[in-house]
Amino acid sequence: MDFWVGSQAVLTDPDQRTERFDWRLRAPSRTRKARITGAKYAKYIRRKLPPLVNTVQGEPFYDAIRAYQDRFLGLLDAEQVEDEAILKERLSSWSLGRLRAEGYCLTGLSAYWLQANQFGRPVASFLLGPGMTLPEHRFDNGTQVLISRIDPLQEKPIQGSVVSRTASQIKVSFPEEFAVEEGEWRIDVGRSNVIFERMRTAISHFHRDPQLQEEAISAPDRQLILQGTHLRDVILRTFQPPNKPRAHTPLQSPSERTNLPQENLEHTTQTVDDNLGIFKNDMRIQSWAKRYSRPYPLAMEGDPILEGLNSTQIRALALMIGQRISLVQGPPGTGKTKTIIEAVKLLKVHFEVPHPILVCTYTNVAVDNLVEGLIASGVKPLRVGFGGNVRLSLLDHTLDHKLKVHPLHASVNKLSRREEELYGRIKDLETKLTKMRNTKNEVRLSKRVDNMHLGLLQMEREHRAFRSRIYAMKQEMLRDVIADADVICTTCITSACVALNVTDFPVVFLDEASMSTEPASLIPIMKGSRHLALIGDHKQLPPVISSREAQALGLGISLFERLTEEGVVPSIMLDIQYRMHPAISHFPSSEFYNFTLQDGTVDSVGNVSSRYLPPSSQHLQVNLQTGNRPSVIFLDHAGQESMNDRSRVNRDEANIVASVVEDLLLNNPQLCGHDIGIIAPYVAQISLLNRLFNNDAMYLKRFREVLGEQRIMQLANIEIKTVDGFEGREKEVIIFSTVRNNPGGYIGFLADRRRLNVGLTRAKRGLFVIGNITTLKTGKMSGGGEGAVARVGKGAESWRRYAKFLTEHGLVVKLAGDALGQALYGNLNAAKASVQRLR
Repeated sequence: MDFWVGSQAVLTDPDQRTERFDWRLRAPSRTRKARITGAKYAKYIRRKLPPLVNTVQGEPFYDAIRAYQDRFLGLLDAEQVEDEAILKERLSSWSLGRLRAEGYCLTGLSAYWLQANQFGRPVASFLLGPGMTLPEHRFDNGTQVLISRIDPLQEKPIQGSVVSRTASQIKVSFPEEFAVEEGEWRIDVGRSNVIFERMRTAISHFHRDPQLQEEAISAPDRQLILQGTHLRDVILRTFQPPNKPRAHTPLQSPSERTNLPQENLEHTTQTVDDNLGIFKNDMRIQSWAKRYSRPYPLAMEGDPILEGLNSTQIRALALMIGQRISLVQGPPGTGKTKTIIEAVKLLKVHFEVPHPILVCTYTNVAVDNLVEGLIASGVKPLRVGFGGNVRLSLLDHTLDHKLKVHPLHASVNKLSRREEELYGRIKDLETKLTKMRNTKNEVRLSKRVDNMHLGLLQMEREHRAFRSRIYAMKQEMLRDVIADADVICTTCITSACVALNVTDFPVVFLDEASMSTEPASLIPIMKGSRHLALIGDHKQLPPVISSREAQALGLGISLFERLTEEGVVPSIMLDIQYRMHPAISHFPSSEFYNFTLQDGTVDSVGNVSSRYLPPSSQHLQVNLQTGNRPSVIFLDHAGQESMNDRSRVNRDEANIVASVVEDLLLNNPQLCGHDIGIIAPYVAQISLLNRLFNNDAMYLKRFREVLGEQRIMQLANIEIKTVDGFEGREKEVIIFSTVRNNPGGYIGFLADRRRLNVGLTRAKRGLFVIGNITTLKTGKMSGGGEGAVARVGKGAESWRRYAKFLTEHGLVVKLAGDALGQALYGNLNAAKASVQRLR
């Protein structure tokens, strides 16, 4: 008899052992598994970490690993030092008033412990008072925080992590409980060492050979937790002698306008070695991958029906499942997420492979988007992450929820209460023993002390037995939940969580791979991977690096970009976008992709799908010659920018943004708040816009007068973020506040081409760009220092070309005089006039 453990088949006969993941077996998530009543926990494979033995000179990859560590460990040190310096500089040089005003600090908070914990960690809720709204702040889900009484630099702060937030409370998890209910607290935005520790650990796992670990233990009920990857030969290729390690250089300069040659973005494997992946012995998959990797696939009876995929996406699927390592280049809107979803569906729903699949992205938002798509496609995802980082609609698919509804949950809770009660009795007895041993009459009490000591030893044995039993049951629950999922979805950093140690992940897909640093990308790869696909776009946002030294030496170059530049790993480019109205995609396709990006939002004769028609707006006037409304408009105004600490703000422009939102909600009854996104490059402008839409009494009164009580509720659902915050996102309508307007024509870091690309490609139906066209046409960047000669970089040239494009196509509307008054107050005046008529 044999039974399922995790995603592995375990044979009760030790002489009939199979491979850890036998391709001939069926996915456990696709079978009905009956619980074996009365079964012992020993039937589950016991897993432990492998010994920490590094490679030695003369062993394979020794020199390459040394060279790799020499390259990256120093860069991580430099980045961590810079992170610490930024935090210390902020805490030491900023006033308390400024910290509070910028949202980095909250004071005067009371707190209490919650009954429910987070992954075994205690959680406390911080608030100003019952029903009191917290001021605007930066304590988003997952933010690392410092808790102190008065000053985290003058006292030893307690570190925690935000797990969720409401308008009036912030919930923070801690390693252990402390006297949180007493007195008032101050919370500061901190920084986390965990991320750097996990990246360093991932690099150290190059020393581990998963093949040797699989063969290390002969007992059928024992396993080593796989560390390392079978892909060392590819990832370390340029570090391996006789290659000499060279400085990492970008695939292209961030300011480079031309796109890479097609042969760089789309080619088969350039190695002489066998590049077939973990499914090489499965002839079903190999046959399908070979037949569908052709420009004109050879379909056979029994092949799955692939709906809604173009030929390039289908070839990308074949590459991802047929090759052990592959790259998928995905410009904006080309269906990167859909391609990943279809790859998982193909493997799990059609071929029902038993191998666990791990899908990671850089951001929690992108993970949630993937999970939503997987659910809609009939795939069973498991979302792993802190509850506060997960979209509310997906909570039923989280690891936390699955564990709570597991049949053993009640039993574990009951045992845990008994264990806690026994632990309390042990502590009480220890206290009594200590007092009795310190008494003067030791002779008279010695026998009693001995008896109590024996009782204490017995209770401690019982306590260890309780803990062992609880641990075994929790491991069983984790294995059941993970085995019942088709795919595990999380961020690269969270993939290192202990809960995922119950299985290994031979198949890994990395989305947003161009946004993640190489050491961060290694974290999910170092869980025994044999088969890897990286999906990204080097023309969009790169990893965010604080240290100039680390940036100069290549930490900002992702693993995705490095492997693309090396040109050895097989690669393909998705080339049809389905997100944007063609008028929105036209300039990005020209500026960033040499028109290689085609529009999938039009039919064969060039008619735009009604799904992408622009919204109604006073700013999108119908063209009398074509009868169409534009999807892109630039609202040109003369409002001046100003400094706000180290950031920039444009108050007049913020008022225009508010009027555009008001106009959209008033004239488009089907348009909801979550359909609208507002982008600005400066955090000060983001803060101002948030205040206007959420806290400004004058504006809230105005919105209520114009929109009414029902429509004003949509304002809370509008997302207001920096360009970086919208990476991987899309909205029906995007309002892009450029902020810059000055006599010198300086646009600063607004000139980053990659951010321009992201900012212009988030909208589906309507893109409102607001700014000063003269400033953008000038497009100067400071030469650095007072009196320095201003220069125009290639990034600024992109803005100049965009300004020219808008002007030539008649897409610039000048807001001045009556036009400005109509834009700002037209709807308000109309609403007041309507009220007067009713009276």
